[in-house]
Amino acid sequence: MPSLMDLPLEIRAIIFKEVINGHRTPPISPSKLNMVHLLDMEYKANISRFQPYYEQRDTHSPSNSLSLLLTSRQVSTETQWILNRTNNNYVLDISVLNDLDLFATWVSVPQLTTRLSTLHVDIRLFGHMITSKEGRNQIGCGGRLGFHWSFYAILERFLRYGPVGVKKEHTNDWGDPCSYGNRKICVENLILDFHSAETELPYPPDNLEYGAWMDKHGGGSQPINEQEEEAESLAYKTRPEWLLCYLENCLEFIIDMSYHAAEYGGFIYKRIGTISMLVDGRLKATIDLAGILARLTFSSPADTMGHLQSEIRLSKFWKWKKATLWRREALGFPVVWPQDMERE
Repeated sequence: MPSLMDLPLEIRAIIFKEVINGHRTPPISPSKLNMVHLLDMEYKANISRFQPYYEQRDTHSPSNSLSLLLTSRQVSTETQWILNRTNNNYVLDISVLNDLDLFATWVSVPQLTTRLSTLHVDIRLFGHMITSKEGRNQIGCGGRLGFHWSFYAILERFLRYGPVGVKKEHTNDWGDPCSYGNRKICVENLILDFHSAETELPYPPDNLEYGAWMDKHGGGSQPINEQEEEAESLAYKTRPEWLLCYLENCLEFIIDMSYHAAEYGGFIYKRIGTISMLVDGRLKATIDLAGILARLTFSSPADTMGHLQSEIRLSKFWKWKKATLWRREALGFPVVWPQDMERE
């Protein structure tokens, strides 16, 4: 019976490309079965109240090409030739349940790499709108501790370590646990595509607008009739454009490098070239990282880098900004150099 290696090289290349660029089917609906929290690193994200779920896999890496690379020397050589000529595009599925819990599943990872052309994130919404009571339960030290921090935690872990599973236990010569090395993943294009995947519930009526939905998330004053408000939330699903707007506002707050945000926003500029936000495949918003970075300026230590000592905040900010501009330029990311800033 003919084997794979008996096929012409061109046919083998087609087969290998199909394997390398293959997409898994994401879960039909979010479930905590076969899902775990990955708590093997110190997150900047505040996940004390809500922690994202990750698919529990038998293998540490979801790389599509790994099995080909390990098959034989000839298959490995041909696979590597294809990988060297292929754009590195990853696909991640994030299911959002009831505006609260996030479930992350890697759908396509052609190979493990530190430089991606595109990270495409499908954000699928399931279940009902958040209730005001659930919104109040999100409030903690530092404000709301909900969806946006779980998303930031997923992004933070990926940009540090990639799409790998829980850290394997290793110790050094003195018996101390070894941490992952920061792989400093870079993404030219981050695409966030929001969809409603909820099939049982309708969208809310037109008189229930984005502002009212945000009030539920905001955890403000208790509604006059909480039972009536809860019934309303449980009866409808969230519009995907609302969650897009929510996350867009959170990301823009994080990257403004203000007193409370600088600790979280700095590495976004160094690791991501562009951010596009879609609803059902249609572009709705972009976050102009290059333009925002160019306009960032502070004259008072009370306005930026609150995680540092007051006397060094401004000097650290300007040093960070210049280093970040150089970093983005070296990576081929969009860059706008301020006219009043020397390049040397």
